[in-house]
Amino acid sequence: MSNIKDLIDIDFKLVKTTQAGNIFSGNKITCLLKPVNREYKGTVKKPQYYLSVIESGRSEYLSGLFATSNDMVFSADYKDGLGIKHLVKISFGDAGQSMTINLNTKH
Repeated sequence: MSNIKDLIDIDFKLVKTTQAGNIFSGNKITCLLKPVNREYKGTVKKPQYYLSVIESGRSEYLSGLFATSNDMVFSADYKDGLGIKHLVKISFGDAGQSMTINLNTKH
């Protein structure tokens, strides 16, 4: 799995909180949500979190999560095979116990 689009419409549940971040699982897919721990100089909007997928014990970066006007909703993006960027919305519910990724229909 190398693209956030493969996670669209999967209902993820928080399974563990670690020092590295929060681990979510759904549809036999495990993701790591970790806070950004570095400075982005010269950038107006920096990611709040990184989203990675964990496969075979290895973490693969998928996207940065950017704040929106809603504290429980973040935006992210991916590029398709033609290099066109698509926006997704990552929503958290149940006080951060659940996570869902949907295509962002607002552009």
